[in-house]
Amino acid sequence: MNRLVKLENLDTSFVNLGALIRHLRQRNFVGRVKVALEEYEADVFLYGAEEPSIWEKNHATGRGAQGRDAMERLLVRAREPGGMITIYEGPKETGSANDKSPGSSETAVVAEAHESAGSSMGHVPAALTVEVDWDELIVASGELIAAVERAAQSANEDFVAHFRSALVALGDDYPFLDPTLGGFQYCNAKVQLRERPAASDFVSSLTEGLRRTVSKLADGKAGARFRERVAVELAVVARRNENAYAQFTPHLDRIAGTRVL
Repeated sequence: MNRLVKLENLDTSFVNLGALIRHLRQRNFVGRVKVALEEYEADVFLYGAEEPSIWEKNHATGRGAQGRDAMERLLVRAREPGGMITIYEGPKETGSANDKSPGSSETAVVAEAHESAGSSMGHVPAALTVEVDWDELIVASGELIAAVERAAQSANEDFVAHFRSALVALGDDYPFLDPTLGGFQYCNAKVQLRERPAASDFVSSLTEGLRRTVSKLADGKAGARFRERVAVELAVVARRNENAYAQFTPHLDRIAGTRVL
């Protein structure tokens, strides 16, 4: 099935992907939004105002995934500059929005989208539901932040100010993480979180906050050495209790900007 390229070469430096998807759904758009970043790509399939679906592929790990967690990871990663967004429009719907018969054009779009994702990204396993121990997750998050803080202190950098700035910047998308709203507090390796969002939201947003903090502190000639120190500190706490850090382990390299484990 031929698909029309609606818009291409939209840079993630200037486009808010979350706002773009909301806008397309409000306009009952049917088609696909492809996002390509370094060692990562994702396809978001839109079926008008209905809930979109997503397939993502991390080329660094060779893993593919789908579902809500994949969407949260994409929205966080799409804040990185230099990524490319392309919008492909599918054929217009015929019949009512509730017509899901095998011959309807919407069904054809969905089938083609699934086939396209499968051929370009390989087999994608079904999403798994994981029960999260929030007490354990909060403790792990505090120790993880403290690891980056120790690395910053060793380099005589002001971790607290930069970390707070990063969280405030993320506050529009993740208000539960905004310290100015009183919902998140960090001090001496301890975290207090007033709300309990989806665990994937918390992990992804906190990861992004730490990544931004490290990137800011690593800006300079000694940046590579600082990232290595962060990696060492993260590896120490992660190896102390692998089960407690299971949610964060896939994101450690991203935080440090270099290999951790």
